[in-house]
Amino acid sequence: MRQLVAEGWTITADQLGQIAPYLRAHISRVGAYATDDLGRQPDPFDPLLKEVDFTSVEPAA
Repeated sequence: MRQLVAEGWTITADQLGQIAPYLRAHISRVGAYATDDLGRQPDPFDPLLKEVDFTSVEPAA
């Protein structure tokens, strides 16, 4: 999301809510995965999406 916003896209909270957290693309159920990237350190996790306005979204029931 942050990269898209940095590229000039406008992301709304409703659009963000339509994204499923279940990953389906590029996943092989039989497990043929490359492991040469396992030593790479990921970027620090930032749970806040300051780029998206959540003020117009109703809380989940």
